[in-house]
Amino acid sequence: MHGIVYARGTVHGKKVAFVSARSTYFHEADSAIGFFDLNDPTKVHDPESFREAVGGINFLFNWGYIDSDHIAYQLSGWMPQRATRTSPDFPVLGTGAFDWQGFDPDLHTETTVPLDRRPHAVDQKYLVSWNNKQAPGWAAADDKFSYGPIFRSQMIERRVQAAIKGSRKATIEQLVQAMEEPASQDLRAWSLMAILRKALGRPKDQTLRDAIALLTNWARSGAHRRDLNKDGKDEDEQAIALFDTWYPLLLKAQFGRALGGPAYDALSTVLRPASVLPGDDPSAPDYDDGWWGFVSKDLRDLFARRGVRGRWSRVYCGRGSRSRCRAALQSSLREALATVDPVTLYGRGDCTDDPDAQCFDRNRSTTAGAISVPPAPFQNRPTFQQTVEVTQHLPR
Repeated sequence: MHGIVYARGTVHGKKVAFVSARSTYFHEADSAIGFFDLNDPTKVHDPESFREAVGGINFLFNWGYIDSDHIAYQLSGWMPQRATRTSPDFPVLGTGAFDWQGFDPDLHTETTVPLDRRPHAVDQKYLVSWNNKQAPGWAAADDKFSYGPIFRSQMIERRVQAAIKGSRKATIEQLVQAMEEPASQDLRAWSLMAILRKALGRPKDQTLRDAIALLTNWARSGAHRRDLNKDGKDEDEQAIALFDTWYPLLLKAQFGRALGGPAYDALSTVLRPASVLPGDDPSAPDYDDGWWGFVSKDLRDLFARRGVRGRWSRVYCGRGSRSRCRAALQSSLREALATVDPVTLYGRGDCTDDPDAQCFDRNRSTTAGAISVPPAPFQNRPTFQQTVEVTQHLPR
């Protein structure tokens, strides 16, 4: 058996079961060896010994190291070596001919990518990690389809880059701020409004020009979804509501016609383009997956001055025509202006009587015991963060 059955179907009329395999099946406890080494100061004392210890962890994680002289990064995990002529995007027959290289069905072992070929870095100028693509040329997980030119980690990285520009050194306060500020930013507007503004051009319609200015000003100020003065409303609620209404219309205008309705709908089930509001769906609240990279790359292909790396085989917006693309985008924004309605957008659940983004975006906890936790203002953040400052060199 290769893995857990998740679907059944037929291939050439014969009944088959579809299974999902993980390299760690039946080896979940093996990582204890790597964790044990990481906690042993006699074994981990520099970047290379740190990397060796991480090499003993078979789960996929990003690991960082710091001492008074060095920083380092290493990706852990058993990444199987695939059989030749197989694709991560399609199922393969479980007859054995397409198994992972060196796969032993009795021991559930296989040939994995060696430690030195996994993404790693030693004494790089800075390290930023937020579930982003680990290294150029490194593939995503088989169920990850959104890797592209835009990652939420860039919101942190841009601030770090500014803090250490030239000969400057970042203060601990700047690093904390670099981490904290993106927690309330809307990645879509932050990353896309510059190219969208160029693609939209300067419409004759004053209403459209005002809308573009509204969204542009919000994006330039950071595209935050937050209520700093605690009046119960986001500071940029008008821009937020307009963008939330426009975004799904924008995606359909840009890709729908070129792909065709059935293909667009099918792709939307693989990677949902519209359900990316913080309060919209527990599985898509944090800008980790979405179509923003697709939007950026396609529009830059048409409207950017510099060439786009790794171009696609075609341009989707306007089927490659600047004028048709611009007209479609303007039409979608016009439709958003005519239909924007906070009640429709946000007026459900415990926001039925308080239909605005501030209420809708709140982080809500699942009550599993006798005590509940009230909703908190939207924060795109993990469980905890640490700030560590190494101030002296100690003997090992």
